[in-house]
Amino acid sequence: MRIIITGATGYVGGEVVRQAITNERITHAFVLTRKPLPDDISKSEKVTVIEHKDFSTWPPEVLEQLAGAEGCVWAIGGRATQFPDVETAKKVSVDYTLAAANAFVTELAPKLPESQKFRFVFCSGKFAEWDQEKSLRMMKDTRRIKGQVEKGLCDIADANQEKFEVWAVRPGGIVKKHAGLMNLLTANSGGLIDVDHLAKAMLKIVLVGHADRIIESSALLKI
Repeated sequence: MRIIITGATGYVGGEVVRQAITNERITHAFVLTRKPLPDDISKSEKVTVIEHKDFSTWPPEVLEQLAGAEGCVWAIGGRATQFPDVETAKKVSVDYTLAAANAFVTELAPKLPESQKFRFVFCSGKFAEWDQEKSLRMMKDTRRIKGQVEKGLCDIADANQEKFEVWAVRPGGIVKKHAGLMNLLTANSGGLIDVDHLAKAMLKIVLVGHADRIIESSALLKI
């Protein structure tokens, strides 16, 4: 399977790319990035690095380089507090993601075989909230933003059921790879997940799908 991966300079996206390189079922990865990537990624024969400065627009010259892609693992975003302000967080998390999904469903999905759907896997977060008016006490901006992305992606999928499908994974939190047995036991009991496990889970979902469109942290740990 040929897939698109974003967020490769980040904690989760970088691990997704490295897992994709070693996964025999992933035949090629188109890695979209705004910054240079480490040699272990950029020099891999399975990777095409595509520098794309503005994820809110998808000009033909970028989409042409993605020809043949059958799915996407989207790992751009983060907590709202990691951005200068909420509006910037929304731009990166909501606008970029939905712009990409719309471009892929319009330009990439129709080029796949008739019976094949383009698969989009979004790295969301635990407690993502679709109801933008609901009163929230903790992490309200992050939860609303993640929920807004999830709903937007599901709306796109619902409007294009014959050619586009979406999954959103909701990790409760992410711990370092090879964190040690005690740390992993503590993480699992708290709904957290090892970044290595999360990356493998998202790749499995893009490869074979999942019964649930929204995949909660407890279900993620079982993949």
